[in-house]
Amino acid sequence: MTGSVPLLQLNDVCRYYTNSEVEVRALDKVSLSVDKGEFIAIMGQSGSGKSTLMNILGCLDKPTSGDYLINGQPVAELDADCLSALRLKTFGFVFQRYQLLSDYSAQENVAMPAIYSGMSKNERLNKANELLGRLGLAERGLHKPTELSGGQQQRVSVARALINGAEVILADEPTGALDSASGEQLLDLLKQLNQEGVTIILITHDPEVAEHADRLIQVKDGIILSDSKTFDAGLESQSESATAKITALPGIGTFESVIMAFTSLHANWFRTLLTLLGIIIGVASVVTMMAIGEGGKQDVLKRIETIGTNLVLIRPGGANIRRSGDNASLTLDDAEAIAELEGAAFTAPERSTRTTMRYGQYDFNGRIKGTNSDYKGAKDWEMSKGVFFSEADIENYAPVVVIGATVAEQLFPNGEEPVGKYVWMKSAFYQIIGVLQAKGASAGGHDMDDEVLIPITTGIMKAFGRDYLHSIVVKVESTDKVQATIERIKAKLIERHGKEDFMIHSTDSLVEAVTETQDTLTWLLASVAGISLFVGGIGVMNIMLVNVSERRREIGLRIATGAKPGDILKQFNIEAWVVCILGGVIGVAFGFIASLIIQLFEISVSFTLMPPVVAFITSLLVGLIFGYAPAHKAAKLNPIDALAED
Repeated sequence: MTGSVPLLQLNDVCRYYTNSEVEVRALDKVSLSVDKGEFIAIMGQSGSGKSTLMNILGCLDKPTSGDYLINGQPVAELDADCLSALRLKTFGFVFQRYQLLSDYSAQENVAMPAIYSGMSKNERLNKANELLGRLGLAERGLHKPTELSGGQQQRVSVARALINGAEVILADEPTGALDSASGEQLLDLLKQLNQEGVTIILITHDPEVAEHADRLIQVKDGIILSDSKTFDAGLESQSESATAKITALPGIGTFESVIMAFTSLHANWFRTLLTLLGIIIGVASVVTMMAIGEGGKQDVLKRIETIGTNLVLIRPGGANIRRSGDNASLTLDDAEAIAELEGAAFTAPERSTRTTMRYGQYDFNGRIKGTNSDYKGAKDWEMSKGVFFSEADIENYAPVVVIGATVAEQLFPNGEEPVGKYVWMKSAFYQIIGVLQAKGASAGGHDMDDEVLIPITTGIMKAFGRDYLHSIVVKVESTDKVQATIERIKAKLIERHGKEDFMIHSTDSLVEAVTETQDTLTWLLASVAGISLFVGGIGVMNIMLVNVSERRREIGLRIATGAKPGDILKQFNIEAWVVCILGGVIGVAFGFIASLIIQLFEISVSFTLMPPVVAFITSLLVGLIFGYAPAHKAAKLNPIDALAED
């Protein structure tokens, strides 16, 4: 059978370490072959290199030089995923300190490597129970490691090594932490497994333990001193396994990663809560601040609406016309011409002056405005009492007046009915025929309810002494017609005046400017709140880094039992995502609650879909960005160093 290929073969393998610029030769030109079905004891004192040899055999470490072949295939040519596949399917590790996960039951510890082989949950748990029963632990499957004796924990470790059908079991000082009786039971178990065809490589410093093996290899100072090869019956079956090419296995499923993430987060619930708190505060702040900003914008826009929407304001004067006192470029005839244009729904001429209005012992000192019957429609103003003046009042120069709510309160403070009463102003009596519905303050803070309106014809004849206008207000039929109507007004006035001696403004531009300004303020508030979310992200990263540091042994164990670097990266990334998703959902809810509470203090808030969506997506990005560094660190951990930690 000289043509057969050994299961494992080392050719002149060296492993050097540099410690404080001193080169340490853990292995020095070691050559060794292991055939399938052997029971080998590698014996040596501490520091002899036997553990380094085991790590290289189990693909936990790489040689500095030399060749290592598994079934005739060079290990140096394999990538990290193929090496993980070897640790998953070919090797099983039994560690001196058991290396069981304290938060997992015995059953879950045994089943853990099967997660990375793609075995379903029911299948792996059933197989774990079967192995535990075979090793005499059928009644202890749901017990945590702290509830098991040392011998029981080591048998759980052996069951874990067998869950994926390992060809080779590498046992590193497996009896070192056991009493003599438990040690004998474990060695008998290893013998039984060897008789079933499993290759056993036992690392020990105890000659009595080594006597249980069929082949003894003594190591000292990184060199094989002796090799007593007494077994070669397995060579005949060796060539078949040598034909199987080593390939990478599929990565762990997302669902399994999520389950492991929740398990880990639940095991450290207080730390998880602190991590969540930073994300919750950040997301809630973004939602609340944007709701306040949006509420402020809606409040301002509502105030703009009170002065009339789709309005066009025409004033006398132009860019190249020097103003000197009143400018007489707009007249009532201009207003009548504009009223006939397409798109003009209401056209209201305006001229105003200041005066004192008196009723009995009360008076009001303010501005009176002359206009026509279209004014009510142009400004979207409803009547609280009485009526607005009509076209007949305009034509007949009627001495009538319509007043605002503020004027009514000042002239009739005792609640007397104002409609029908006569007031004195501008050396004449005027009858109050209506009171306007209260509108409050305008966008600029001006009280809109101090209006005193009279027919424009009456005003020109009795109050103003001039027949030209201060402005013309036009309400356009719809928003999409505003610009076209402005062009028609401009053309008509130029046709009438022969020059552009007027200025035209629209409330559309005001709404646009206010909206842009308020949007800027909203995003400014959101940015300030986003800083807290950013800080929360840094907290996620810091706590995840601490998490990685505290779970180094777990990570090392997962890598040793077959987890690929990508699996570890995925698991820790998902843990960060789970934290940020939970924090995002809870933060959005808290943001809405905080906004509702703020509303109780009469602060305007407005709920839209965008703030919670933006905050939630941002929390996901926080998890992606700030969770990657800890996850990458976990995936790059050296399993040997990690498993060596206390």
